[in-house]
Amino acid sequence: MAAIANFEPAATRLARFAALRRALSQAESVDAIAEHTLAFVQTALGVRSAALYASTREDEDFALIASAGDADLPPSLDRTSPFIVELGASKGDLSKTRELGSMWGVDRAIPAWQGDNLVGVLFVTGELELEIVDELQFELERALTVSIVAMLREEELAVLAIQERELVGLLREVQERDALMRADLEKARDFQRQMLGAVPRVAGAEVAVTFEPLELVGGDLYAVAALDGLLRVFVADATGHGVRACLTTMFIKSEYEIVRSSAAAPSSLLAQLNDAIAKKYQSAEMLFSAVCADIDLATGATRLAFAGHPPACVVRAGAAAMIGGGGPLMGLRPRMRFELVELHLDTDDGLYLFTDGFVEARATSGEQFGDDRARDAIEAAHRAHADVGAALKSASEAFVGGAKASDDATVVSVRRVSPEEQAPPSLAPASAR
Repeated sequence: MAAIANFEPAATRLARFAALRRALSQAESVDAIAEHTLAFVQTALGVRSAALYASTREDEDFALIASAGDADLPPSLDRTSPFIVELGASKGDLSKTRELGSMWGVDRAIPAWQGDNLVGVLFVTGELELEIVDELQFELERALTVSIVAMLREEELAVLAIQERELVGLLREVQERDALMRADLEKARDFQRQMLGAVPRVAGAEVAVTFEPLELVGGDLYAVAALDGLLRVFVADATGHGVRACLTTMFIKSEYEIVRSSAAAPSSLLAQLNDAIAKKYQSAEMLFSAVCADIDLATGATRLAFAGHPPACVVRAGAAAMIGGGGPLMGLRPRMRFELVELHLDTDDGLYLFTDGFVEARATSGEQFGDDRARDAIEAAHRAHADVGAALKSASEAFVGGAKASDDATVVSVRRVSPEEQAPPSLAPASAR
């Protein structure tokens, strides 16, 4: 009979805790958990009063979620208070729940844990066996943990949704700005093409230009003009590329046009241009390389001057050679002097001036295309009467394989022909065709 008497309370307790477990598993919020827990401890366990505090984050105080009976407790518990600190230190020792409860005038202070984080405190006034406290703590911890994790997850998802909307908005703004910037760059590209101008058609020479800026606009510059029987060719390369380099070319071109007709030789032209740039734009650090060539279309007498620029390629009697090159960069300081190189071009000889974009292109191994390969490509194209700029570009791209171009590239090609021959129409830059 005694065994049956002991079995009945145990069976009843198990059934009641099973009902609590089902109710808590269906609870969708901390408020619902508090409602079911307080109803359980009052009706099933017969306590006089109860209150549940909970905290969803480690840095937040504990808020009073719900209370029942005559419990008179504050609306919140400071996480740094001596009571909470001592409660945290008592983890695992349920025998202390009575001692800790007495600090607040109740019989039990039952903590609920999520790992090492205290997430709730249940205060009860009424007699409870330690075994019941243990079971109640277990059910409360499980319910609070599931609810808090779900709530935090919902908050995270809500934050992510807000961030996603903000990101979409920012992306739209960036796309709109990009579209405006691209439209402006396209206008700048058109302006730069107009500034460079068309290659003149002259008797006694075939002239072509390949102009390949790395971006919509670039830092390369060329100018070709016929001056009293001379063909004057100017090529410059501003440091860098893109918008800033493009702006530099505009200043260079403006100053070049001032000295273009008055300079008696390429060396004096570079000296005058350098003085103008170095004095007017010293604070802007406007540095660039340049080469200037004068070709007497009647006699073939040719003079060149270089300022920190790659050598020119000359093809005479079908054989190519690199000449000149080097010298100081333009814009460093005024009153610099530049050496003059003289040579002769017979009919069907060619002079090819270029910037370093194709020549200094690198393969994925790091090896440069280089002067020798450039010379061979130019010689082969010259002999075949092919487009030398296009041939140099093709050879450079084939050498580097899939490596991306890293600089602007320009080639000005001049083939001397008989003055009686009718020169073909001048060619527009390759990238603008």
